Amino acid sequence: MINRGALLAALPVLVLMLVLAGCADEPVEEAPLRPVRTLTVEASGAAAERQLPGRLEAAANRRLSFRVAGQLASHEVAVGDTVEAGQRLASLEATDLRLQRDRAASALAGAQAAAANAEAQWQRARRLYEAGSAPAQDLDAARAQVEAARAQRDGARDARALAERQLEFASLEAPGDCRVASRLVEASENVGAGQPVLVLACGDDLEVRAALSEDLLGELVAGAPVRVRLPLADLSLAGEVTEIGLPVDPRQATWPLRVGLRGLSVAQRARLRPGMAAELTLPLGGPGSGLWVPMVAVQQDIHGHYLFVAEPDELDAPEGSGANNGRQATVRRHDVTLGGRHGERLEIVAGLAPGEQLIVAGMSRLHDGMRVRLLDDHRDSGEASP
Repeated sequence: MINRGALLAALPVLVLMLVLAGCADEPVEEAPLRPVRTLTVEASGAAAERQLPGRLEAAANRRLSFRVAGQLASHEVAVGDTVEAGQRLASLEATDLRLQRDRAASALAGAQAAAANAEAQWQRARRLYEAGSAPAQDLDAARAQVEAARAQRDGARDARALAERQLEFASLEAPGDCRVASRLVEASENVGAGQPVLVLACGDDLEVRAALSEDLLGELVAGAPVRVRLPLADLSLAGEVTEIGLPVDPRQATWPLRVGLRGLSVAQRARLRPGMAAELTLPLGGPGSGLWVPMVAVQQDIHGHYLFVAEPDELDAPEGSGANNGRQATVRRHDVTLGGRHGERLEIVAGLAPGEQLIVAGMSRLHDGMRVRLLDDHRDSGEASP
C-alpha cells in the first residue's frame, strides 16, 4: 500500500524536475556583442599637408603718405589705374604753405639787404682804420655786425628752402610703375603727416599672404615649397615661403606668412589680380614614414598610454567583400610609446605594428580579452582621419 504522506512530500521535487527538463530544450539567449569600428594601420609614406586660406597681393605694396599735414584737395587717380614713376597722384590744399614760402622769401630778401649794408659798413671801417682815422674798436664792432648779418641771411635762406620743400611735400607722386590698389582718404578730409593716403601695388612680383597658427609655426621655414591654388583664375602654381613675420597684435596668436610666386608666365600673370582669394597647401614634416593613428584611439591610465587592437576570429570573409562587418574578434590591450603629434594624429613609436586592426570607435568600457563584433574597417595611411 502506497504511503500517501511520502507521495505528497515528493510531489514538489517531481514538479521541479519536470520544469527543468522542459527548460533544457529551450535555447539560452546570449547578450549581443558590443560593436566596434576598426582601422587597419599602415606605415605612412607621404608627408602630411595642411590647407590654409590666403590672399594674393603684390610683393611690393607701397603705402603713400604726405610728409606735411593738411586738407586733401584732390585725387588725381582712381583705384585700378596704372601710374608711372613721377606721376602726381594727390595733392593737399596748399594756400597756407604758399604764404609761408612767400613770407620766408621776404625775410630772406630783408636779411640779404641787411647783410649787404653790414658788409659796406665793415669795409668803410677798415679803410678808416688803415688810414688812422678810426680806432680799432670801431673796426671790431663793424666786423661783429657783418658776421651777425651773414648768419641771419643764411638762416633766412634755409627757412625759404624749407618752406619750398614743404610746398613740394603737398603733392604726392608715384615712386615707380605701379597700380593703385586702394584710396584710404577722400577729398576734403584732413590728413596728418605720415598718415597713409594711397596704397600702390608695384612691381611684377606677386605673393600670397596668410596667417600661420601656432601649431604650424615650427613646421615651416623660409624656402619651403608651397602649392598655391587660385580658384577664381583656375590656376595651380608653385610657391615658396619667403617670410614668417611676428604678430602685429600680441592678442592674436597668428604669424604673418608670405609665400612668393616665381616663374609666372605672361599668360598666367595676365589672369592674376591682387586681392584674389588663394588656397595654400603646406607640406609638413610630420607624418612621414612611421605609424600615425587618430588621437581619439589613444587612451591613458596610471600605467601609461595604451590602445585597443581587435584580433578577428579565423573565419574567412566572403571572396572579394573586403569587409569585417559581422565578424567577431577579441580585444587586446597594447601599451604604446608615443612620438610626435601633428594635428589630430599621434605617432606610435613602439607597441603597434602595421596591419593590425586598431579600434577607433566603440571603445568605452572595453577591456583586454573582451569579445566584440567588428564593423566595416578602412585602411589608414596616416593622411585621412577616421
